[in-house]
Amino acid sequence: MSSAVRTAVVLLAAVSVLVGGLYLVGVVNPVPKPPVTGDVLGPENSEPVADYLARAEKSLSGPDTDRWALISLRQAQSLDDGWALTATQPSMLLSQNIFNVPIERVQTPSVRAATGNTEDSFHWSQQIAAQQVTSRSDATERARQVGAVAAARLRAGCECLIGLVVRDRLSVLRQIAAEPGVRAVEALPDDAAAGLFAVIPLQPSMVTIVEPLPDDGPVPAA
Repeated sequence: MSSAVRTAVVLLAAVSVLVGGLYLVGVVNPVPKPPVTGDVLGPENSEPVADYLARAEKSLSGPDTDRWALISLRQAQSLDDGWALTATQPSMLLSQNIFNVPIERVQTPSVRAATGNTEDSFHWSQQIAAQQVTSRSDATERARQVGAVAAARLRAGCECLIGLVVRDRLSVLRQIAAEPGVRAVEALPDDAAAGLFAVIPLQPSMVTIVEPLPDDGPVPAA
């Protein structure tokens, strides 16, 4: 065998070993699957409420895997009621509480506040929400007045909890959906990543179409 042929054989063997080694590395250490982004929990603008409720119910079908989900309440509740609802499911991960202060014919901001799986953190989330309501610097004078009233009521412990963002198995989420005070539970696909999905609350006062509520009423003093 000539030296040129021997050199070609050696090079071919080296390339084969390199390719095989890279394949083995890929099998042993696969490239992580990129997280899914662009997911949204909650209704779409101008979506009929009945359509959203049907879509949320459909989202609870499938393999019994852990899912991120939005719990929408039938009416604004106290934190005690919200804690009682979730405390029945010890496997449930609590992520965020959603608050909205109802004022007749006045648009009030819906705010999300982080929570944890302790009763103290669950209740403290309402104080965090009160701070968020007053933190906007670009608000109009009316919006600042509304924010001041909403923050005061939140700090006073109003019944203003309208939703929760949680994570649990579909079977548990279906149990929660059957609770009397729950209007809907919508679950994301099981590959949705924490912190990479948007949340749009369904306000209890929205009964026909998801659209802005009237904002022509007087802002109360407190």
